[in-house]
This record gives sequence, structure tokens and C-alpha cells, in this order.
Amino acid sequence: MKPNILNNIKKFLHFWLPHSCMLCGAITDNSIDLCAECEQDLPFIHHGCRYCAKPLLQNAFICGECLKKQPPFDHIFALCAYQKPITAMILRLKFHQQLVNAKILGELMAERLKSCPKPECLIPVPLHINRLKERGFNQALEIARPISKRLEIPIDFHSIKRIRHTEAQAQTPANKRKQNIKGAFSITREFKPKKHVAIIDDVVTTGSTVSELAKVLHRHGIEKIDIWCCARTEQGLIKNKLCN
Repeated sequence: MKPNILNNIKKFLHFWLPHSCMLCGAITDNSIDLCAECEQDLPFIHHGCRYCAKPLLQNAFICGECLKKQPPFDHIFALCAYQKPITAMILRLKFHQQLVNAKILGELMAERLKSCPKPECLIPVPLHINRLKERGFNQALEIARPISKRLEIPIDFHSIKRIRHTEAQAQTPANKRKQNIKGAFSITREFKPKKHVAIIDDVVTTGSTVSELAKVLHRHGIEKIDIWCCARTEQGLIKNKLCN
């Protein structure tokens, strides 16, 4: 059965049937298909470096590495550490077309971002056309949709395109990711300069992808750039490679 037809059937059943938790299967009245107990057990990052999301003591705001070398963006919000069950939710979204997980993650992000300064638009990290054809959707765009709806921030998925079909960052050694993604993004004729934008991605590890995209945006007049992601990997949290 084609993915689009399957997704439409799932949406129809989801509308008429009681909501059940995607993690434990319990019936829930929570509109995001996640029961309160499972939501509480998620590995949320409650206090992290404003630049790289590395966990910090309550009285600190910037980690030592970011004080030495600030990344090419202004702030990163990471919903959770890349641990169970977030790992499974993201992998099922990307490789098993469980788009409901994008809705859950986007709703959770929106709830925690509702008091933050609103950017003028959301920019999902674009996929190269070849990878988009393989996957059938852009997971960053799907995560951005519920955030856009909840926070009333428009999505801009036309102004930036991926012009290089790079190796998947997850399959590239950490010390080669910066070079792998270099020159991968370009603006289009539809690009209009703005003062403040938020880049949306599913997972940040070394930060090479979002940093490369942020550099392109800065070169074309964007003054403030935030990164909003679902998860930071253990590698990023422990080794803090985002700032290297």
C-alpha cells in the first residue's frame, strides 16, 4: 500500500478511535497520543548551555567551551537527550514513516517554547531531492508543522535548498561531518531577509549541519538564529563537539 494512502487511513482511524499512548498503548485523553506517565518519563533537558544544550548547574548559562568559541547561532533549544524512548520515536519517524511521532515531538516542543521570543519563521533543515524521494517526506518539516500551528509561526521551506547530496551525517565520522556538509545549502530566489528565524531539526550531534545552515543564513542578512531540535545526542552532550 502506498505511504500516502496508508497515512490517510491512519488519520481517519485516529480521528474516530480513542487516543492511545504511542509508547505504552494505554488509552489517554491527551491529544498528543502520549499518556502523562510516559511523558513524565521522557529524558527532558531541563537546564542546559544556551548555545549547545550541554547540561549545566542551575546558576550557569553558558558552558566553558562555548565561552571560548561561540557557535554561529544564538541559542539552541533541545527537548530531550537522545535516549530511550526518544531514540525509538525518532528512528520510527524517519525510517518507518510513523509521522504521528513528529506530531508528538512537535507538540511537546511547542509547549516548552510557548514563552520564548517568537521568530519570524521556522526553517526546517532541508533534505536533498534524492533523499526526499527515498524517504517520501522531510522529518524536520513534519516536526515543524505542529510547532507552527501551536505557536502561530509560519514555516519557510522554499527559501533554502540542499544543493549537495551528501552522505548521511549519522553515518559519517564526527571529525568529518563539518567537511561533509560544507557547501550543502543555498538560498533560492524566494528568499527574503528576516531578523530572527528558528532552524528546526530532529537530532543535533556535532552541530555541523545546523551550523552550516546558520552560516548561509547569516551571510544573507539574518541577524538572530535559534536552533530548535527534538534531541541532543549523548556524544554532543558529553563531549560537547558542537563547539569544536
